[in-house]
Amino acid sequence: MKRHILLLLFTILIACNNRDEKAKEPNNIIETKKEATTSIEPKEKSKDKSIYDSKFLEKGNVLINDYKIILSKDEFESIYTHVDSTKTQLWECGSPFEWLDEKWMIKTYGKKNKETGIFEKFNGEITTIYIKNSQFTTNNHIVLFDTGFAATNSFKIISHNITLNKDTTVEEFQSKFPNSEIEKTENPNEVRFRFYLNATSDDAFLFYFKDGKLNYLTLWWLLC
Repeated sequence: MKRHILLLLFTILIACNNRDEKAKEPNNIIETKKEATTSIEPKEKSKDKSIYDSKFLEKGNVLINDYKIILSKDEFESIYTHVDSTKTQLWECGSPFEWLDEKWMIKTYGKKNKETGIFEKFNGEITTIYIKNSQFTTNNHIVLFDTGFAATNSFKIISHNITLNKDTTVEEFQSKFPNSEIEKTENPNEVRFRFYLNATSDDAFLFYFKDGKLNYLTLWWLLC
């Protein structure tokens, strides 16, 4: 009789242990899954945007002293409250306003003459505005950056957050713009870098360096 009781107790003990082991299994699985889902994957390194590797530089990607290079006349006058002088003269080869501000030019001066390419009522005169070490041009509707000296102006490439000023050296410029083309000028102490506005025209930004440092920037148009 005692032997039967001991055998029954032993069977019950084994059954209880098996139930305990099975009860623990889901917890182990949950913990394993939890560990797997909380593991941190290494983040991809962000691309280095301090290097501008294009040969082209769009007008809208440049700021002069943190302002756009094309402004409305009202915007310009609110920003540049002091003008040193102005000069209005005939531009015999035309001007970039013919396509940059074409709708307004047609509305104001009529359609272009098919033979001359000149707006019917336009006298061809463009006004140049001089402010310290900067130069702008206007058709009395919009104002366009022309030339700025690095001594009092900064030039920013918006897309890559690159700012150029009087302290920018030729070496620094070439490291930031590895595909820029260097050109010699008539001045032995001067070099020039050219960035075309696009692939279909010769219009370009020209960066001039004198004695190894940035001297001035001009927006050049092929008109004749």
